[in-house]
Amino acid sequence: MAGMDDESVERTGDSTAGSVPSSTGDRHIDQILAALGRLDDLPVSNHADVYLDVHDRLSGELNPQQKLREAGAHGSP
Repeated sequence: MAGMDDESVERTGDSTAGSVPSSTGDRHIDQILAALGRLDDLPVSNHADVYLDVHDRLSGELNPQQKLREAGAHGSP
């Protein structure tokens, strides 16, 4: 894979660009990543929208502070 050294490829396993791991072990993350599986059925012009949606959803799931900020919850200083 271009731009990846042997160590990076080893860490990512057999995954190739465009493939989705079968399971991360986290149901919520797996549901979000499942959206990447439909890229093959979409025109390339729609791929950016899917990537942005997945990015936003993963960011919210993996960073609870961001999720709270986006919901308008503010903690006390």
